[in-house]
Amino acid sequence: MEYNVFVTNDCNMNCTYCSVLLDNKKTGMPLDMQYDAKDLRKFVDATQKANKDDFATIIFFGGEPTLDFDGMQKIIQEFENVRGYEVNFILHTNGLLLGQLPDKILKKLDVIYISINYQKVYTNGHISDYFINMVSNINQVKAKQKQIVIMGRLTITKDASLYTQCALLGNIFDYVYWQMDNRKEMDGIEEYKVQYKKDISLLFDYWLSFLRQRTILYYVPFLGIIRNYIDNGPPPKYYYCGYGNYSIFVQTNGTCFACCEAVESSGHKIGDIYNGIKFTNMSLERTRCSDCPHVKLCGGRCGRMHKDFDSVRINHFCELNIFTFNLIKNAMPEIKMMMQTNCEFYKAIHDYHLEYTELIP
Repeated sequence: MEYNVFVTNDCNMNCTYCSVLLDNKKTGMPLDMQYDAKDLRKFVDATQKANKDDFATIIFFGGEPTLDFDGMQKIIQEFENVRGYEVNFILHTNGLLLGQLPDKILKKLDVIYISINYQKVYTNGHISDYFINMVSNINQVKAKQKQIVIMGRLTITKDASLYTQCALLGNIFDYVYWQMDNRKEMDGIEEYKVQYKKDISLLFDYWLSFLRQRTILYYVPFLGIIRNYIDNGPPPKYYYCGYGNYSIFVQTNGTCFACCEAVESSGHKIGDIYNGIKFTNMSLERTRCSDCPHVKLCGGRCGRMHKDFDSVRINHFCELNIFTFNLIKNAMPEIKMMMQTNCEFYKAIHDYHLEYTELIP
């Protein structure tokens, strides 16, 4: 199971993704953890046992977790000497305080996600201090822990350029994942779709040109889609994002939700750490995706979307992802040939780190 623990709800992440979902005025949740780390441990132990799951991922998330090193350390200490399942830790941060991360926490992390605020990358057309500070902190972390994985997470708003972000950030991060603007309503959607298609066409050509030179750019959506094209498994029963299946978001008061973008909505509440959780009516098979020929590629994209958005808005995401699927489908003969002569490429599309994302934008 994947447990996304809200260490603090004081949102200083300076990114569209988190400022939208974790505004404390919306959630009404306390700023600091109200539960004891021992209670979280009991909950995880019970959930792992009930689901016969031998692997747990704990993600420090919500606001800016690096504002609460003590809370993170208490949780890490509580999960030492775990029996019956393996546990690892991920940090989701804006990267601005990353250089201050204590070594005793850093040594326990498997992956660090960094959310990028595209609007702050440039100042008057030049690289900003925000960006320089973030890169400096990443370099400090890598100097201490070379094996740690750093993953850039981008939110593609109407004011952001997917192509520019990936071209700029690709050599800074080990992996890059992006998500389309996931709001229920959005102005200028037609212009957004036109720009997104232009950007992703350029980006795929860019990615493919490197692959032809036997260089793999770890752009998670491209690798994930290719894997789903090649693998012969059955259509998924649950969302690739983990909604309603394996992803649990634990708020600061111990309440549990199925989605990080709906922690103010009782419609996505699934229980709490004291009384346990229950996923209800959240199967992918209950949605319009069950008969879609693309369901194996996208895995439903987003569970909250299907529950909260109208069909017109859902169609926007389907249109853009199907456009991407077709780009890759047209290149699959060449991609399969390159895979036969590049064993590292085959390993890349089956890299377990891909599972730490929603796979599909």
